[in-house]
Amino acid sequence: MADTWSPNGSGQPGQSAVTQSNNSNQGNDFSNNSDAFGRRVRLRPKPAAALDIYGGSGLLQPLRATNGMVWPYQPQITFDQTVEYQAIDLVHVNQEILAYNRTPAMKFTVNGAFSVQNQQEGIYALAAIHFMRTVTKMYFGSGNNLGTPPPVLLFDAYGQYMFNQLPVVVTQFSFDLPNDIDYVPIDLANIQTYSNAQSQTNIPGYSKVQTTPQLSSYDDVTNSALMTSRLFRQDLQGEDGYIWLPAVFNLSVSLTVQNTPARLKAFNLDAFRTGELMKQGKWI
Repeated sequence: MADTWSPNGSGQPGQSAVTQSNNSNQGNDFSNNSDAFGRRVRLRPKPAAALDIYGGSGLLQPLRATNGMVWPYQPQITFDQTVEYQAIDLVHVNQEILAYNRTPAMKFTVNGAFSVQNQQEGIYALAAIHFMRTVTKMYFGSGNNLGTPPPVLLFDAYGQYMFNQLPVVVTQFSFDLPNDIDYVPIDLANIQTYSNAQSQTNIPGYSKVQTTPQLSSYDDVTNSALMTSRLFRQDLQGEDGYIWLPAVFNLSVSLTVQNTPARLKAFNLDAFRTGELMKQGKWI
């Protein structure tokens, strides 16, 4: 089932994932709130680490507007929960006896499509790809926080009893660059930038001034000459350069739940059984 690009899942055609929403229920402030109905599939930094991950400028800024990376179309989620038992071998019996060992952290994969039909979608798709590249690396070499491993992220999808503020680490990601589809040039001049003052003014949050351009009307979309000049021009003139992305591609992310020792120690099966732990978040 296809979803739309509006951060609040309102389904309004033409709304982009980087379009600002005025709905106060939306997670535009690095908070732990997902959207009002919890239906969007979202991978995001923890609120305290969000600014460190996004930075004050550069490729990841579109994700600030949607409080993390939102799959623009409903993805496929496949999760796998194993239970480990140790076999106790006895002689002269038909079957072994199994002794419970542990229930390992759950692993799951999210695989969904991104489309690049205009500059907005292209900038957001680039931000999503670069987000995955960033959160799978540690602080190493030079700079601050040397030795800090890749971050633990939060995953939300489909409401409080499904995936609710679930702490996860990215163990693998992939995206395809097919050879049988058109590629769209994305003008790097459209990347959102933030000055020091803007970043400080909008903590927590994102710039309410910086936007990315888009086709402004249905007439633009139906104007084949205009579309050709914008998307398939041969004489690209942008001074900041271009990147090329396929008009449609898949992004797949493998995640593993990662709770802290303190949270594991606080687990209560009775509270889990009633759903109370799920409602509080961070368990599945």
